[in-house]
Amino acid sequence: MKKSTILSLLTTAAIIATSVGTYTIWDTVTADSRDNTVTLRNPVTITDTTAEQSITASADELNPAAITASGTVKFKVQNENSLANSLTLEESITAGSQGALSETADYTIEFTGTGVSGKTDSSVTDGDEEYGYTITFTESGLSRLSANSNSCTVKVTATLQ
Repeated sequence: MKKSTILSLLTTAAIIATSVGTYTIWDTVTADSRDNTVTLRNPVTITDTTAEQSITASADELNPAAITASGTVKFKVQNENSLANSLTLEESITAGSQGALSETADYTIEFTGTGVSGKTDSSVTDGDEEYGYTITFTESGLSRLSANSNSCTVKVTATLQ
């Protein structure tokens, strides 16, 4: 390579390095965007509004094979814009030290209410939702209740979907 070519390349590199690395005080090289506000929709919520109940089971005969008990649960649904379109009901029944009762073996349950099929309400709305339930305790469940002073606790969990 000729000396003039090398000198030309070095001169060009020096000019480029100086141009790229040099800004004057009046140059604007950074800019911030305007503040943009993000607004979230109102949350979808569900709260229990059930009044405390003392439910008495029916036992119209001596040593029945099954006993039924009925109650209601109420939930307040805030479902603006109908984001949730169904609600699933899931019960848990406990008999103190006997622990949780097992559906089918110890009891069966039937939920009732507008739009309810099985354990799902497919017509959930914005506002108050009320569901009835009827529990039928089997001989196994009655035996476990008997070991717990003939009582149990029923809890229903509602899940929006």
